[in-house]
Amino acid sequence: MNDFETLIEKYSSNYYLLYSSIQENEWGLKAVGRGYLEKYGLTEPEYETFWKPLQDEIFINQDRALPEMVFGDSYRLIALRGGVLFEKADFESLQACFLELGERSFVVIENTFGKSSDEPPLRMKYPAIVTWEELMSGNFISSVLFEMPHKEYFVFGQTAAWGKYSANDFEKPLDIIGFKPELSNLFMRNLTQPDEEWQEVREWLPPDYKDRVNY
Repeated sequence: MNDFETLIEKYSSNYYLLYSSIQENEWGLKAVGRGYLEKYGLTEPEYETFWKPLQDEIFINQDRALPEMVFGDSYRLIALRGGVLFEKADFESLQACFLELGERSFVVIENTFGKSSDEPPLRMKYPAIVTWEELMSGNFISSVLFEMPHKEYFVFGQTAAWGKYSANDFEKPLDIIGFKPELSNLFMRNLTQPDEEWQEVREWLPPDYKDRVNY
């Protein structure tokens, strides 16, 4: 069984319906999930050859993650309230940033925290211009990616100028977005949150982040 089929067999289970907005009678459409993975799933060779070096350029402490710092010193940071990988408005705000940078594609990489497993991690590659509706078109695969709060992910593009760490499973879920200093205006302009949310997020930040986060 290849990696995609393993993911299909695992995540089509009704167990994962618990986290989904999909109706029960529409859940677990394996042909839809398979087509989605064939279109957007990132293969191991491409990941290891092209994307993993970029991931290692952007992110540090990948096997520990929060409360440890996950971005190298050359990145400035924004912290937002998290919980799931993306909601529609969050995605479109970040997309506005990376489209302006000329990204052609971006990837979503599940954090395995350095642990080996017989089950392959979720690794996806999307065109930068993908719509939210298309992201959510994969039935149970999309639901696990975008609606389940118990996985953590690295998100980044081929420029290595920015990245997002989605700390969904941290004690207080956070989205940490890192970017090169010269891009501060772009990211600060697009990634905003109400002041009351920022006050909450500031209380949640681990110590290593308090002096690094822009607000």
